Amino acid sequence: MLGIRFIKTKPTDYVLLYKRGRIRARGNGLSFWYYEPTTSLVVVPADSRDIPFIFKDISADFQEINIQGQLTYCVQEPEKLAALLDFTIDSAGKPLGDGVEKLAARLTNLIQVVLREKLQNMDLAAALSSSRELVAFATERLQKLDAVMAMGLSILDFSLTRLSPTPDMARALESGTREKLLQSADQAIYERRNFAVEQERLIKENELRTAIAVEEKNRQIREEQMNIEIAVAEKQALLMKKQLEAQAEEARQQAAIQRQKLMDAIEREAERKRLVDAEALNQSVLSQARADSMRKELGALREIPLDILGVLAANQMDSRDFVSKAFADLAKNAQKIGTLNITPDLLHSLMESDRA
Repeated sequence: MLGIRFIKTKPTDYVLLYKRGRIRARGNGLSFWYYEPTTSLVVVPADSRDIPFIFKDISADFQEINIQGQLTYCVQEPEKLAALLDFTIDSAGKPLGDGVEKLAARLTNLIQVVLREKLQNMDLAAALSSSRELVAFATERLQKLDAVMAMGLSILDFSLTRLSPTPDMARALESGTREKLLQSADQAIYERRNFAVEQERLIKENELRTAIAVEEKNRQIREEQMNIEIAVAEKQALLMKKQLEAQAEEARQQAAIQRQKLMDAIEREAERKRLVDAEALNQSVLSQARADSMRKELGALREIPLDILGVLAANQMDSRDFVSKAFADLAKNAQKIGTLNITPDLLHSLMESDRA
């Protein structure tokens, strides 16, 4: 009413109140009454803003590149920016100037200039694979540009979301890349097969080494067994030798004993022979003595008459001797005897006497 208005701004809005060509109020998020016919309001957005951009450029090998990305900035010095661009608003808060649109266009142009400066020294393939390098270069250059500093802006972030060639060039690059990928695939297959062959060779070598080691171990075991058998055979031979030596020694001792027994037997036999010879000699001497004695006795008896000898013999005979002598005398004169009767009583008495 009567041109008096009330305005309330956001904390992220920097407000400049101009009255009669002079700044009467300034600051973020101001709220106040003002007289509209003599007052101009400038509201500079002081929050961070994103500016998406998309444009085409040319690489060093004259190939077209489609570039797409985003720039994030904020206004550090709103009064500088307000002095360069129109951010005037009406009483309803709607923009009357084109400051926001011009700011976005100017920043997009600056981005294009900065990126062209880098792309002029890069061919298409290098440019497509150097987005990180381009981002770092563009961020550093934008932060140091006089135009950006003059507008009181601060570059918060810069990013490239897409770098692409034209469709024809993309197909050409894809074919080359496809061939390289196929070659890489073939190389990978070759390397994989070569690796498999190498692994198979290593496995065979390991198996061979294992077999050789097993055979060597078996050989060592056989040699050890042979050594044990040889040692056992040597011990058995030594034991047998000792047994044979013991048997030989025992045989020698037995032979010595037998020889000693034989010598003793020979000595006993010689002694017996000497005894027998001595006894025979003694018997011979005794017989000779007896014979001499008997010859002397018989020689003495030869001179005695037979009748006297008979009487002497009769003194030494019993009844049986007399009967026997009688029968002997009868036998001598048997041709002269006609009949001879011998009673059984006589024979019985002779036999009983003989038994007694």
